[in-house]
Parts: sequence; C-alpha cells; structure tokens
Amino acid sequence: MIGLSGGINSMAVLCWLATQPEEFKPDELHLFYAHFEEHSPGTLEFVHAGVEYAKKHFKNVVYKETWNSVIEFFRKEKFIPHPMHAPCTRALKITPAKKYMEEQQIDVDLVGYVRTEARRMNRMLEKAPENKHFKEFPIIDKDNDWCFEIVKKEIGWYPAIYDLKDENGKRVFSHNNCLPCKNMTIKQMEQVKKYYPEYLEKAVQLSEELKQYWGRSKNDFYTKFGREDYEKEYMEQPCPICSFD
Repeated sequence: MIGLSGGINSMAVLCWLATQPEEFKPDELHLFYAHFEEHSPGTLEFVHAGVEYAKKHFKNVVYKETWNSVIEFFRKEKFIPHPMHAPCTRALKITPAKKYMEEQQIDVDLVGYVRTEARRMNRMLEKAPENKHFKEFPIIDKDNDWCFEIVKKEIGWYPAIYDLKDENGKRVFSHNNCLPCKNMTIKQMEQVKKYYPEYLEKAVQLSEELKQYWGRSKNDFYTKFGREDYEKEYMEQPCPICSFD
C-alpha cells in the first residue's frame, strides 16, 4: 500500500514504484487517501491523476478514499489542539489507514520520507518496533527536488501551492498540508491569509466560536488575526494556573 497524502513525496513513491522493472512490481497495489476540505485547491484532482497513472502501470489497483474536515473535527471535539498534539492526524488519517491495512491484510506499507526525514523515520520505528516488519521507506536516500522531478515527468503536474515562492525563490509552503494546519507558525498562517484567505477565515471563525486560538502563542494569534469585538476579551484573560488561589 501507498498512503497518498496529496503531497509531492507520497506521489513520488508511486512514481518510483511504477518505474521499477515489472518483476519488482506488486501483483496488487492499494492506494489510500484521506481527503480534507482544507487541502489546497487541486489536491483531490492530483491524487485522482495518480490513481489513473497507477492503473496504467500495475495489474490490479485498489483505491480507498475518505472525506474529512479538520475544522469540523475541531468543532465537534470543541477544542483546537496545541501543535505538540495531533488528535486530528491520528483520528482522521492514521487510524483509518491502519484499519484498512488490517482489513486488506496489507503486506507492505510504502512511506514517502526523504533524506531530510531520516530522524522522523527512526522515531517512527523506535516508537512502534512492529512497523519494521511492514513499513518501507524506498526514497529515504532522495530529496525533494528529486520528488518534484519524477512527479513532473510521470504525472505531468502537481498542486499549484508548490509553485508559490517568496522574493528569494524559496517555496512559501514546503508541504501540502491542511490550510491552516494547527502546526503552522504565525508567519505561515499569514501566508495562508495572503494566498488562501477563505481558508484562514474559516479558521478564525472557529477560533471565535470556541474562544480558542491556533498555534503556540495566544498573544501572537490574536494580535495578527483577532477581531476588535473579541480580541480584548481574550487578551485579558488571566492564566488559569497563575490565577488559581
């Protein structure tokens, strides 16, 4: 199985596998994609293009797709998680994918970590030693530039979010994650506001509704994105620990 994230790295894994000699290709390839309403425009079409590409290169392709929304998940749970915690990822991506692998008796799960994510790979294997039996990292010796090259060659395109660059020619968004993602810094959220304002607006609306903030700093969030009619109320709220007596 390949878990397609809608990003460049997982699609690069699919392209890598498709370009291997026939004797190394699996008889059955499963593709799993957890779609989020907060993904950048064109992401769903990108994944579907990858699925059609796979059908041309493998004997049997099985595709599973789920639909989600982190905004609605946070609304239902009545909180916006701190960046150090990822209940959304676990509940909406990891758990469904794991359940699917168990149901389908998947033998191998190919993960799209690249060279700069070697530590991330090691942490995954250390936390769950059982992953060593079925998780493989076929492009861990590659970099992101290689991923863009092979995807452009094999698929022909990738989501436009990757083409947004700053004055220094550096990509504005290094990952095609949710817009905004709870892990984003204030600077990154400002970029979301600049390029995808309607996405940031929904996040701010949820903040109003739950009286909670996105990111690591309440002050930073409300200074940048607060509304005049509620910013003062939140900024003056005392710390529940310091005020306890």
